[in-house]
Amino acid sequence: MRTDKRLRPRARALLFSAMLAIVVGASACTSESHAHQSPAAVNPASWHDNRLTIASLGHAALLMDYFGVRVISDPTLFERIGLTLGPFLTIGPHRLVPPPLTPAQIGHLDVILITHAHMDHLDLPSLAALPKSATVIACAKCAALIRPLGFRDVRELKWGESTTVDGLKVTAMGARHWGKRWPPFGIEYGFNSYVLERAGVRMLLACDSADTDLFAPLGNDPPAIAAFSIASYDPWIMNHANPEQVWRMFRETRAHYLIPLHWGTFRLSKEPLGEPMRRLLSAAGKQSDRVILRTIGATWTMPAAAGSITPAHLAR
Repeated sequence: MRTDKRLRPRARALLFSAMLAIVVGASACTSESHAHQSPAAVNPASWHDNRLTIASLGHAALLMDYFGVRVISDPTLFERIGLTLGPFLTIGPHRLVPPPLTPAQIGHLDVILITHAHMDHLDLPSLAALPKSATVIACAKCAALIRPLGFRDVRELKWGESTTVDGLKVTAMGARHWGKRWPPFGIEYGFNSYVLERAGVRMLLACDSADTDLFAPLGNDPPAIAAFSIASYDPWIMNHANPEQVWRMFRETRAHYLIPLHWGTFRLSKEPLGEPMRRLLSAAGKQSDRVILRTIGATWTMPAAAGSITPAHLAR
C-alpha cells in the first residue's frame, strides 16, 4: 500500500529550496543538447469537433478539442515561469523549447483546468492572456488567485466533486503531492487530478504526484487515456514519481494511451532533460507505442475505433 505521509521538517526545507530555485531561476540550465529546439507546428483551427484531439504545448499544458469542447490544462505560454513583478517581468526559469502557440493562436476556449497552485502550473500571466469567457476549474482556494484576472466562471472542486461544462463532465480526484505556493509559508491550496468524460470517452489528467495507489481504482472503469507527470523526481521523489513508477501507475488505471507531462520544457530538477522520456519508454518496452505525444508541439487524434464515437454519443 503506497500512502501519503505528513512531510517532516527536512522534507519541508527541501521543498522550500525547490521553490526558491524556481523563483530565482538558479538552475535554469540551457546547455542540454536539445535546448531551444523548435516545437512541432500546432494548428487547432484544423481540428474536427467530432473527435478527441490533443496537442502538447510543453510542461503540463495540453490543448484539447474534446468532441467539440475546447480545453487547456495548466497553461504556461510565455518565456518564463516564477515570480511576476508587474505586467512585463517574471523572475524564474525560462523555457528550453519555445511555446508552440501564442495565446492569440489558441483561439476559443471553453474550459481551463488548473491542477494546483505551483507557479509552473498556475501561471498568472498565461491565464491573464486567455479568453475570460472560459470556465476555469481549479482546486480548493485557487479562485482567489484566478478571479482577479477577470474570469467570470471559476469553479473550485474538492476530491470527489464534479461539474459539467458544455457536456464535458469533470471530476476531481486526488494525488500524492502538496499545495503551498510559497513553502513553508502561506496558504495550503488544494491539488487535484481530474477525470474528464464526454461522448463516452474518459481521460485521466493526473496532478503531479509521487508514487501512490490512488489512481488504481480507475481500473474498474478504465479511462481511454491517462496523462501523468514523469519528471522532477531527482531529488523531489517524495512528490514526483519516477518514470518506472509512472508506468506502473498507468498500468493500474488500465488506460490504453499514456501522455507524459512535466518534462523537457523547464529545468526544475537535477535529472538530465532527456532522461525521463528515455526511462519511460524503456519501462514500457514492447508496449511503448502506447506512449503518445512524445515531443512538444505534437498533436494526436484518438482513432475513431478506440472510442466508438457516434453522433448519438455527442448528443448526451
